[in-house]
Amino acid sequence: MLRKIVVLHHLHQEKQIHQVHNPSLSALVLLLVMPSSGTPNLNRRGIMKKSILIVLASILLSYPMNLIGGDYDTPHTFSCGDTISADMMNEIFDYIKNANKTISASELIGTWSCLLSTTKSECRRAGWDNATDGRILPYVYNTDTLVMIDNDNGTYSYTTPVPNIFNCADYGSDSAGFGDWIVKNNVLFVVYSSGGVAGDPTYENNVKVVKLKKVSNTKLLMEYNSASIPVFAECEKQNLPPTTPATFTASASGKTVSLAWTDNSTDETGFKVLRKDSLTGSFSTVTTTSADATSYSDTVTAAGSYWYRVSAINSNGDSVASKIIRVDVE
Repeated sequence: MLRKIVVLHHLHQEKQIHQVHNPSLSALVLLLVMPSSGTPNLNRRGIMKKSILIVLASILLSYPMNLIGGDYDTPHTFSCGDTISADMMNEIFDYIKNANKTISASELIGTWSCLLSTTKSECRRAGWDNATDGRILPYVYNTDTLVMIDNDNGTYSYTTPVPNIFNCADYGSDSAGFGDWIVKNNVLFVVYSSGGVAGDPTYENNVKVVKLKKVSNTKLLMEYNSASIPVFAECEKQNLPPTTPATFTASASGKTVSLAWTDNSTDETGFKVLRKDSLTGSFSTVTTTSADATSYSDTVTAAGSYWYRVSAINSNGDSVASKIIRVDVE
């Protein structure tokens, strides 16, 4: 067993040298299901647990270090003795996979709240402020809203209030911004406006190139030049589903299952309680509670094992569901 772990770790080291960040899950499966000959059954479970931790660590270390940060925290907290389901593992791997995806147009659609910063003094004309921290190099900053629109005809456009996010000085007129855009290879090509007049997309000088970096599913970084001076923007997506409920617990008394959770959001309209009746089954909605609810009692008709999770909901959709809890009803 130890030799298999070393070999797998060595393979991941080779992949890291060649900047290949796509570890084989089939190798992980083989490692976890194949027992070593000659290992006593009594010790095999303990070795297996350690093996799982070593393999997961090697997979995480094979990814760029900038992916291991607060913005990639899952909404779940695990404690000693928790059971991590296949659904949960798939969700965690999705977080990692999405971090390296090329940004698509559909991911940009929506309303973004942006914090901009630059050194260009003329940007102050549109309401930009001086930095308040005098201990660092001087810069100016401002907040702005960017609305990215799907025109439903294969084209895309945007609007932004004053200051014009893609032309902060706007050359003599503190005007809102608007224009068309496309995204290719994590680069946003924007037709920007000046003085309230949109540029001509056939002219190179009317198109701005904006570098994009997807920090998480809800955070985007942008970098572009305004009058040859770099402008940086950190944008958070707005109008999102609520935050995932925390500290989800469940217990059974007779045929009644008592569920409890912590309300982690302030904008939910209710909580969706989901249950499945078999390990390989699908979750279905048991009930949708009112806002601010923190508990629910579910009555089942038969003894057996049941799996529960809960999501917060609002008009923007469902939150990421809580961790799954198995309850055995006798």
